[in-house]
Amino acid sequence: FARISPSLLQELAALQNIKGSELLCPSGPLFFAVVTSSSGRVVHTPLTVVAAGIVKWLELYSGVLTVRIMLSWFPNIPWDRQPLSAIRDMCDPYLNLFRNIIPPIRNALDVSPILAFMVIGTLMSILRVGVGYRS
Repeated sequence: FARISPSLLQELAALQNIKGSELLCPSGPLFFAVVTSSSGRVVHTPLTVVAAGIVKWLELYSGVLTVRIMLSWFPNIPWDRQPLSAIRDMCDPYLNLFRNIIPPIRNALDVSPILAFMVIGTLMSILRVGVGYRS
């Protein structure tokens, strides 16, 4: 068994006596909360760690999505070669969800990525509030 330091035991005991004012962002029964201990350390619950990871993944995915959309402006790009085919395979299933909802304007201008970015942005905002994320 690993030895637990007395200071860690004191912090855990202090966390058991949490008051509402010490919660940075309460959302539900402490499953999705960021808690400050008396020493000023921030303690994350497992769900906040997962939510922070999802936010980072969505930030990365929105960057790849931006590259995909910008590359679609060039008609002579060989989409069958790597890494372009990987970018296309990653982004097109998500974009096709919105292309079915919003058809292209005059068969030329595809505005569905706007809705796709709005959904990603909304998800990131919700998760950032729940995590107490500070950029």
